[in-house]
Amino acid sequence: MSDFNVEIIQTGKVTVVRTQGYLDDIGGKVFREKCLEVIGKGQFHFVFNLEKTPVINSTGLSTLLDIMVQIIDYNEGEVAITGLSKLTQTALQMTGVMTLCEAYPTEDEAVTAIAEAAG
Repeated sequence: MSDFNVEIIQTGKVTVVRTQGYLDDIGGKVFREKCLEVIGKGQFHFVFNLEKTPVINSTGLSTLLDIMVQIIDYNEGEVAITGLSKLTQTALQMTGVMTLCEAYPTEDEAVTAIAEAAG
């Protein structure tokens, strides 16, 4: 499969994670590593922008869920998601991931919502 890339952008208290490529086992390792690096620095307010990740397989879903649980349950953080393809949104709804966060139409809207939650 194609390369998977993660771009991390800090916007005030909000960490924006922009992904590009197929989120599978290989992409999931990259995603996990980058997110854990930020969590390790004490950042717990995230926006996941999946606009350039049109497909996520079961391993990728598991990784996404694991990171969200670490942010939300273990660290009392917040997560928002944006840029969902119809396929990805359906997969996230079916697996219950969307019960942990809100989806927003744009990255700016997601950042604003998470920034307000962060205080």
